[in-house]
Amino acid sequence: MKLWIAIRKHGLTNLMYHIRSDVDMGHMAKRFETMVATDRRFEIVVPRKFALVCFRLKPELESDGSELNQKLLEAMNSSGRAFMSHAVVGGLFVIRAAIGAMLTEDRHADDLWKLIQEKAQIVQSQDFN
Repeated sequence: MKLWIAIRKHGLTNLMYHIRSDVDMGHMAKRFETMVATDRRFEIVVPRKFALVCFRLKPELESDGSELNQKLLEAMNSSGRAFMSHAVVGGLFVIRAAIGAMLTEDRHADDLWKLIQEKAQIVQSQDFN
């Protein structure tokens, strides 16, 4: 019954487009996860779940990296170009990136990754001073 109402209200073509775009969002998150995983400065802390990628900047000094990752998160969020949240997983401060809004495109994931790389470089250089 619900499916019939959705088809009737939006049309089969629009419903199929919506389902395909939802499936594609998983592709974008997987692609973003791959970008993070291939940069030796970062690590994926837990496996990606749907559109959520949890990662952190690896500390270069002997520490858990919490302060470093808090600074990175603050730098990204204060830029006004992206907003991410955090969690503590197994005692590690991790950054959570949700790649999966309705209008998200590959270029948005690319821009987010460039922002993360820029801010990571700044934060790491400050950490050594």
